[in-house]
Amino acid sequence: MSFLSATDFYLFNEGRHLRLYDRLGAHLGNARIAGAEVSGCHFAVWAPNAARVSVLGDWNDWNPDRNRLALQGVSGVFYGFVQGVQAGQRYVYQIE
Repeated sequence: MSFLSATDFYLFNEGRHLRLYDRLGAHLGNARIAGAEVSGCHFAVWAPNAARVSVLGDWNDWNPDRNRLALQGVSGVFYGFVQGVQAGQRYVYQIE
């Protein structure tokens, strides 16, 4: 199951999602990559007019090309999972 479900997007687009704080922002967790369960962080941000969104942090030497987030349909939400991110690491979003 994806971190952001079809129901999340439906409620978000309707303006009725009552727990967006559970989906947008940064959330430590796990994801299945190439059949293996890995730990890291889910990043999601609403940037409806952005051409590109990246997450920069301690783990990638603040490099905007290393962890680009993907636009999710026409929602304006950019999402990505970054493997290996740990609690306490600093991060920012770069939005173009």
